[in-house]
Amino acid sequence: MRKLWICLLLVIPLSFTAGMSAANGEETHVYQDLSEKQKNELASMQKDIMEKKKQLINKYVEYGIIEQKKGNEIKSHIEQRYEKEKKNGFMPRWGHQEKIYRHRIHY
Repeated sequence: MRKLWICLLLVIPLSFTAGMSAANGEETHVYQDLSEKQKNELASMQKDIMEKKKQLINKYVEYGIIEQKKGNEIKSHIEQRYEKEKKNGFMPRWGHQEKIYRHRIHY
């Protein structure tokens, strides 16, 4: 029984380190290329989202929550973000900053 507990105490931490390597971005996912129909659908959805966000900012300005200048800056940023996403083909780019801001666990 004692040998079983010792084995478990050795095996369990090793199983956690295997899972942590996947969480640290060491495994990558390759996305397939999108068809034109898929790209157009994503572009339409992203455009709708952008317009809704701009309408929301306009309401914040109208209600006096933020100033007109700040609202214009936010809307400009939203438009720049849309153009950047359009340039990248509306493909997700999750995890590209993890390499820069990777946190280390110190024991």
